[in-house]
Parts: sequence; structure tokens; C-alpha cells
Amino acid sequence: MDKNGTATALLSITTPGFTSGTPAEIRKAIRDCNEAAAKLKVDYPKRFGSMAAVPMTDADGALAEIAYALDTLKADGIGVFTSYGDVWLGNARFAPIYEELNRRRAVVYIHPTAPNCCGNMPLTQEGVPNEGPMIEYGTDTTRCIASLVFSGTTRKYPNIRFITSHAGGMMPYIIERFFQNGAAAEVIPGVQTKGQGGPQPDPQTGQQTLQELRKLYFDTAQSSNAVAMGALRQVVPVSQILYGTDYWYRTAAETGRGLVTSKVFNQAELRMIDRENAQRLFPTL
Repeated sequence: MDKNGTATALLSITTPGFTSGTPAEIRKAIRDCNEAAAKLKVDYPKRFGSMAAVPMTDADGALAEIAYALDTLKADGIGVFTSYGDVWLGNARFAPIYEELNRRRAVVYIHPTAPNCCGNMPLTQEGVPNEGPMIEYGTDTTRCIASLVFSGTTRKYPNIRFITSHAGGMMPYIIERFFQNGAAAEVIPGVQTKGQGGPQPDPQTGQQTLQELRKLYFDTAQSSNAVAMGALRQVVPVSQILYGTDYWYRTAAETGRGLVTSKVFNQAELRMIDRENAQRLFPTL
């Protein structure tokens, strides 16, 4: 962190997370991880923040861990995954958890994983290396974004600030497909982007979808290249882009170099991505 000019790092659990064990075992593993992160925050003041893990498929356990993590451990937010088995984050089963997170105005960081449908694809037998991170993580991030937006979750719980990984997966590239049934929106000012389908019954539908997408935050992990950043910047304002590295898979040096050499952002915008946008979300850090 010192070598690469990183003042503060936000800690979170990566995939596969907590998918094995009894509910009691999963609660204990999550508690151990959250307490370990809290100890790092105490040992290195202001150098670390924590997105506390919660057992999303165990509502009572999740609510208990949210209270303990945010009130006792002073975590900075909550870390979840794009999907749980065959359920994505827009599912109504998560409503009790979202009610509490909305009440607390929580920041929720979303890391991708491979859902049941696609966790053991035979592509590796055809020579595709590391298929999950190469293809499935970006795909599941896209599914999760669609789930949150079209289920009404982002509208129903407006106080939750959701952060998605890896520049939103495929969402910026397939933005036209987010406008269904003939919906349209001005992704680029003055230019209507129309989705598939017949005549649009409600001219605001596409613009409302775009508005919900622009409420989300997107990190730069494994996507700090000109193609990904160029596409993301066309869809969302720079205020919604956050520096992220996916360390240790990618380093801060590589990520920073990618953001600069992509030539997508000017110096003021790079300061926003590197620090200022995160300061708004995590003022205590």
C-alpha cells in the first residue's frame, strides 16, 4: 500500500464466500472473518476499512451480523455476492435484510460468483482457461444488476448505496439490451438508444432504467483499460466510479497504470476515482 500510494484499503471476502457448512458453522466463519478485519482496523488506524460479510440466505443470522458488524465492530459497509445458488440480489427473500440496510443507509459491496446454473461449465475441456473469472463473473455481475434494477430493489431501498465489481460486468457493453419492449433512453445526450421490441408504451421507461443504473457505483477492478472504462464512462457519470484492484489478482500499480494510460479520464476525474468518490461514501475513512 505504501509503495503504490494507497492510503486506505477496504477489505472484503471474495468468491466462493460461505457456501459450505451448517448455518451455525457459516455464522461462525463469517464472525471470525469480520472480527479479523476489525482487528486490522484497530492495529492500523485509518489504513483499512471493512465491508463485513453476512449470511444472506439466513435472514436472522444476517440481521444479527449486520448489527454486530456495524455497531460493535464499526465496519464501514456490508459485503455480499451477486447470487446465492439460483437466487440473485433482487429476490424478495432478501427484503428483511434490505429494510435494515436501508434504515442504516448502508454501503453494500457486491462481488461476483458463479451461480448454480453455470458453476461447472465444460468450457475448460475445450481449452478455455479459468472460465469462471474470465466469463462467468462478469456475466453474473450483469445478471445481478438487472435483478436489482428490474425487481424494483434500487427504487424500494433508495438509501442503500450498491457498489458493483469489475465496471459492471457486461452491462455497459449491452446497455441497449437493458431497454426492453421498445424502451429508449439518451445514454449519450441528444442521441436516443432504443432497445428491442415494438412501440414504446411509456416514453420514460428507458430513461427510468438508465436513472436506476446511474444510482449504482462501479469499481475498476480488472477493468482499468480503455475499452472497459470508455464504455462505463458513457453509461454512468464519473462520480459513480470507484478505484478497485482485485488485489492480489491485480496490483494497485497495474490498476493505476491502466487508468492513466487508458486516457479516458482527465486529472480531476482520476482524483475523483482514486479518492474523492470513496470519501463521499466512507467519510470516516
